[in-house]
Amino acid sequence: MKFIIDKNKIIKPLQKINSLLQKNNSNEILGNILIEINKSYILLTSTNTEIELIYKISNEYKCVPGKITVSGKKILDIFRIISKKSLIYIKLINKKLYIISKNSKFSLLTISEKKFPYFKKQTYKKKFYINQKILKNMLEYTYFSISSQDVRSYLNGIYIEFSEKYIQSIATNGHRMAIFKKKNKKKKFPIFSIILPKKSSIELNKILTHKKKKIKVLFNKNNIKFYIKKIIFTSKLINSNFPNLNHILKQEKKYKIKLNKDILKKALSHVLILVHEKIKGIYIKFKKNICIIYSHNQEEKAKYKFSIKYNYNENIKISININYLIEVLNVLKYNFIYFILDENIQYLQIKVLKKKELKYIILPLYI
Repeated sequence: MKFIIDKNKIIKPLQKINSLLQKNNSNEILGNILIEINKSYILLTSTNTEIELIYKISNEYKCVPGKITVSGKKILDIFRIISKKSLIYIKLINKKLYIISKNSKFSLLTISEKKFPYFKKQTYKKKFYINQKILKNMLEYTYFSISSQDVRSYLNGIYIEFSEKYIQSIATNGHRMAIFKKKNKKKKFPIFSIILPKKSSIELNKILTHKKKKIKVLFNKNNIKFYIKKIIFTSKLINSNFPNLNHILKQEKKYKIKLNKDILKKALSHVLILVHEKIKGIYIKFKKNICIIYSHNQEEKAKYKFSIKYNYNENIKISININYLIEVLNVLKYNFIYFILDENIQYLQIKVLKKKELKYIILPLYI
């Protein structure tokens, strides 16, 4: 195997596929990337056994076709240190990969491509095209609410549903929920629902952009595959039934309070200093045109208050996890948000008028 590549063409693909590689894994092959060369293109592949990421690069030079696996981290570190605009000569000799550029020469140990854990070939009966900006929004506005390693497997991913009337994504850990729901105006998608695992949601969100370009999606009961320009992203799916959450989504609303997002974030940054390390709980109190936020940690206390428009007769108070609120505020790109609460303060709902498809729900702490 022998080929030539321009550093500028390969460095970004190497960075992207390295994001999947598992560090300190007992299975050494999972720290390797697969390099495949033919006359037309160079393929770079990485996997963590749940996700497979393939990046295709056009081949502009003469080559000797072949394939091999090599440490993803080491080859990325080598390409990073090589000068910009350099041509890099790579050849495989006696199970060692030689990388040569100007004054530099490296040799890396390899593992046979036969040991690489390829995804098995799948039959995909369903296919559709979607504007990647829509898919990007479905992921980036919700993925942070996914649970981690919950015994209830359906909480460990984003629920994505396409129906005749709408498309939506929901992420929850049982204590908070993030919802993106948009009308299916053109009704051009198949009707289906899947649960995309957390790691897959995070990595796919990194790849997608806000450009209004269509991508191809194939899926079956177990896997889903996305074709995004020169990238092929394949993920296993979570086989579980997502619960019906309409009883939470249709809660009655009594209080609707407008807040400046930047002022609220400033207040949270102050009380965060003395928040309880384990519980992460804060109190938010509303009374006549004032919002008071405070936290305490044993005998230490922090308080921040600011002016708002609040004309309800009752003073109300709710205790919530401060990190849940901060994560919502960090993803919203709007100056004003609305806190919506029911009469019994059983939940806090967060919405923005300029992005009606978004809704966030945080359940109260009892501390």
